[in-house]
Amino acid sequence: MELRIKRLLSQVFVFFIANLGALKIKTGFCVPFFYCHSCPASAGACPIKSLESGVFKGNLDWKLILFPIMIIGFIGVLFGRAVCGWACPIGLLQRVTGRVPRLIKKKYPSLKKLSNSKIDKYMRYSKYFVLIFLVFITTYFIGFMFTDICPVGILVGTFPTLILNPGEYVPNVFFFAAMIVFVLFIILIFTVERGWCRYFCPVGALFAPFNKVSIYHVNVDKEKCIHCNKCVDVCPMGIDVPNMHRDPECILCGKCVEACPQNIISFRRN
Repeated sequence: MELRIKRLLSQVFVFFIANLGALKIKTGFCVPFFYCHSCPASAGACPIKSLESGVFKGNLDWKLILFPIMIIGFIGVLFGRAVCGWACPIGLLQRVTGRVPRLIKKKYPSLKKLSNSKIDKYMRYSKYFVLIFLVFITTYFIGFMFTDICPVGILVGTFPTLILNPGEYVPNVFFFAAMIVFVLFIILIFTVERGWCRYFCPVGALFAPFNKVSIYHVNVDKEKCIHCNKCVDVCPMGIDVPNMHRDPECILCGKCVEACPQNIISFRRN
């Protein structure tokens, strides 16, 4: 079975597992990806919401802090950032929307240069800013949480609530700000392939450092590389694959593995 089919099946399976709440099945498990805990269909809790609740206004709750960190740490040590490529429902969404920015790049080749520019490289640090400043610092000191304006919360929390339990939804003071962020989120994922994963996802920021130490990773035999750049062309994260070594941006999707004509790119365990 081709890797892309295996990955699709994995993503669809996790999507249904994440929505067991629709069948009144609540696991209480803190999922290792972005998924709003307030969604009536959700089976588990969002790790970012748990972290925010654990530091809210300086009232530290170590259970809420350590629970998601232990889950992310355990999975990260094994698979690095593979959750982004194989499990996250928002990753599945961007797999669908990713076709659009690729078509835009074909029509406007100058945008391809922009996506590989220094601006793109610096923008990738934005997710660490979101994690440190909006998830921890503002939550700890003033009580403003990133999940107050989280676009994923609008998508998998607000909208399902309005559809499944319309009488239960009461807009809060951040509703209009969150809707603006959501619109920007939609524009982003339709203009930049994996734009949310690249620039703003705080869960991706948590997983990214584990790529350096994970047991499973993508390996490139650089000595045999013919530099055809077919791996670069298919990479949804815009990585310079032939020159990468455990890149924090790699989501282990396997597209480069399938694209390589020399079969010198592979998943490695060590």
